[in-house]
Amino acid sequence: MQSGAAKSNVPPRPVVPPMPGKAAPTQSAAPQARATFSRPSGTTAPSRPNIPTPGTSLNKLTKRIGGRNSFKQLLLSTLAFFALFTILATSKFINDHSHYKAAETEAFQTELAVSARNVAQTLDREIAWMDTALSLKGSPQQVINFVARGPRVAGTALIDTAGTVIASTPGAGAPLSAVDRRNFPNGGVKVTSLISDTGNVTPVVIRKTGDAYLVVALAPYTLIGNTVGERSLIEAGGRVIDGKPDVARQGVMGYYKLSPARLSDLTKGAHSEKVVTHTRGKDSIWLGAAKIPNSYLTVVESLPRGVSPGLKQNIILFGLLFIGTAWLIWAIMSQLLKQLDAVRKQQDEDEVSRRRYQAAIDGSRGGVWEIDLLRNKAYLSPSLAKLFGMPERETHITLPQFLGLFTAADRDKLYHTIRRCHVTGEFDMDLGVAHLPVFIAVNGKPSMHNTNQAKMVTGMALDVTEARGSKMRLQSAEARLHDALSSMNDSFVIWDQMDRLVLWNAKFEDFFGFVSGNLQQGMEHSLIEYHSNKAVDEIFRLEDGKGSEILLKDGRWVRYLETYTKDGGRVSIGTDVTGIRTREQQLQVNQDALERTISVLKKSQVRIVELAENYEQEKIRAEEANQSKSEFLANMSHELRTPLNAINGFSDIMKKELFGPLGDPRYKEYVNDILFSGQHLLSLINDILDMSKIEAGKMTLNVEAMQLNEMIEQVLRIVRGRAEENRLKLVYNKVDTQEIEADPRAVKQILLNLATNAIKFTPEGGVVRIAVEPKQAGLIVRVSDTGIGISQEDIARLAQPFEQIDSQHSRQHEGTGLGLALSKSLVELHGGNFSIENTVGQGTTVIFTLPSRPPAQKAIADDNEVGNEISRLAQDIADVLNEGSVNQAIPADQSVPTYRPTEFDPHGGQIAPHAAAPNPQAPPQVQAAPPPYVPQDNSSAA
Repeated sequence: MQSGAAKSNVPPRPVVPPMPGKAAPTQSAAPQARATFSRPSGTTAPSRPNIPTPGTSLNKLTKRIGGRNSFKQLLLSTLAFFALFTILATSKFINDHSHYKAAETEAFQTELAVSARNVAQTLDREIAWMDTALSLKGSPQQVINFVARGPRVAGTALIDTAGTVIASTPGAGAPLSAVDRRNFPNGGVKVTSLISDTGNVTPVVIRKTGDAYLVVALAPYTLIGNTVGERSLIEAGGRVIDGKPDVARQGVMGYYKLSPARLSDLTKGAHSEKVVTHTRGKDSIWLGAAKIPNSYLTVVESLPRGVSPGLKQNIILFGLLFIGTAWLIWAIMSQLLKQLDAVRKQQDEDEVSRRRYQAAIDGSRGGVWEIDLLRNKAYLSPSLAKLFGMPERETHITLPQFLGLFTAADRDKLYHTIRRCHVTGEFDMDLGVAHLPVFIAVNGKPSMHNTNQAKMVTGMALDVTEARGSKMRLQSAEARLHDALSSMNDSFVIWDQMDRLVLWNAKFEDFFGFVSGNLQQGMEHSLIEYHSNKAVDEIFRLEDGKGSEILLKDGRWVRYLETYTKDGGRVSIGTDVTGIRTREQQLQVNQDALERTISVLKKSQVRIVELAENYEQEKIRAEEANQSKSEFLANMSHELRTPLNAINGFSDIMKKELFGPLGDPRYKEYVNDILFSGQHLLSLINDILDMSKIEAGKMTLNVEAMQLNEMIEQVLRIVRGRAEENRLKLVYNKVDTQEIEADPRAVKQILLNLATNAIKFTPEGGVVRIAVEPKQAGLIVRVSDTGIGISQEDIARLAQPFEQIDSQHSRQHEGTGLGLALSKSLVELHGGNFSIENTVGQGTTVIFTLPSRPPAQKAIADDNEVGNEISRLAQDIADVLNEGSVNQAIPADQSVPTYRPTEFDPHGGQIAPHAAAPNPQAPPQVQAAPPPYVPQDNSSAA
């Protein structure tokens, strides 16, 4: 009820007393009319010992409804409703019974007609798709590929008149070539099917094009759809074109129990749908057929036949409706009578409440206002009119006049708020009164009038001038307090007696990691403590128990003290003591580090002396071994090369038969083997000698200007015979390159080693490719193959001398493992880089660079440099020990310099901070020359 909803916020405006000479409002008669039906509050109904008679109850009911006329109208309406209900139910039963058969037959015919049209449209689309493919004039396979992209195409083939498959999709040629193409219709299109042993049906569409047939197999249920019923598409002779496996397996006549005459009768006619009654075994069914236009195809479907399924439901439904309607009318009448009684009682209570509320409003510094948005009118209560400086009476003014009562700055804000009130809901704002030093708090809410549904806004206005002044003074004081707290270097927090946050400064947020704006007044202490612990590393309680020191995760120390206020709250102050704690810890750490360092240096001094003695002994042994190695290599060079030169020379003369034929052909074969073995052994000896010179640092380069393209062509001519024997393809795309300064013999040896390795480990039919990429600083050369590759775990030792990858394939070829190591050393001797890129099973690429000019060779370091360094380092340690003894003698009250634990650095004799103490029992470590660069993510099959 609208009146009941309105009393919760703003009461209705007071009733204006009638003017003299005019009749009083009709509301004055309401209490007299209700006096007949209501009792005074606080009284109880007298007990009735006797059961009321029907006549007495009927009279009371008549009075509650509104009199005898109202009672008669209600009774006649009820009787008329039940009579109409009975007539409607009877008519419904008769009509349902008479129209059931006709409706079922018509619906079945309509469904069959729709199915026939859908089949015809599907066939037209598939035939149009086939015609589109044929019109492209492409190759047979292109036509097949285009048709196969159809969404419903399962397979397709192009077959000539002899039954030969010209082109087809995978697996579709043989089945589709077996389709019967005899008695082809004049239209050039035939629809048939393939039926498997299990009864699965595949529709087939055949399109004749010249001397060939385009045969397309469609997915099952493409033509009739994957329906739930027993629908099938058949030919005139009964063959199933599309349908369920049971129908195809038993045949149309066997499945539907049809005679040939009945089947012929169903499939006759040009454009007709037939529905007949039929008996299949013990079942009575509707059997329907619909002819596909312009074809020999027919859609056949069956439905069960029985009595009207809605007869029993209608009887139950109308019975329930009758009972429910009767009960509903009785319930509505009961509730209506109760509501009428409640409304009368509520009206009396509203009137009393309205008078009380009006008295309270009139006695306060405020009042009630109401705005009619439809008529742009405003209403002011007498007390509110007085507040605005107007006569103290109910005032009706226009909306612009109402807005003019407020300051110019607040008018637009109030006007837009009122206009949007029915969308945004209730509002509350403070406004200034025009031409008066008064501020009022205005709140309002939207409402609707029952009479004309006019949009109304009703609210209250209270004088808040004094409260506003007090609030501004309080805000000013709080602002000054906040400024004072923000300027403090310590954190400051106030908690109330409920452990809720009251006040804090920015330093508190800085200490505990809060972002400005995250903290709000009234937040629980436990919640703030939980989040602040994320910035706390450790907490130490003070000995006096009045506070604690907190170590933050950023390294700062905060001394946190708390005191209680008189009202039970707490004040917490945090001071940054990081500097004090840092100095204390630093002094202790430096003292401990100094003592440990002196102890370590004393042990290291003894150990260094031992290392120096061991170094001298090892140096003598190394010099003797190096001398032995040099003598051995010199002897090997002379003793092995001299007989090899004779073997190679005489075997070459015998091979060329300079002094006549050898006789037996096998002698010539043996001579070739002797010459090849001798040359191979001489090449290995040369490689070993070159490797030894490089390792000893005695290898020198005979640098001269050269063209790398010419050198690559020479190498390719040398290895081409072996590549052709292995049926490999040598690829080199010559590019224009600048001249470089290099040793031609060394470059030729690099290229020959890499090309030979690539040919050796590439299977038949592979490719060996050499590519050169000119750069401003030199050349980048890539030698790649499609060989066996190598695993990543073997790449680290691949380019070491005498190293071979132990695999089944590598053991099938000769070699000592010096090729890659020698090539890598020669490249680095030129100042270039050597790297390997590898993929197991796909091939290997060796990349090396040759700068435009090799760097100048550095002189070998003096053998005494390491010994001199050790002696100098021992003296430095002795000096440090003397200095440490002096530092230990400094009095405790003097400042101690910062000192960190140190360790001997073998690279430069310096003192390295934060290193662990050396182990006196560990063997001496000698700093070796850094190894040549080898990429870590590549491998090679060389």
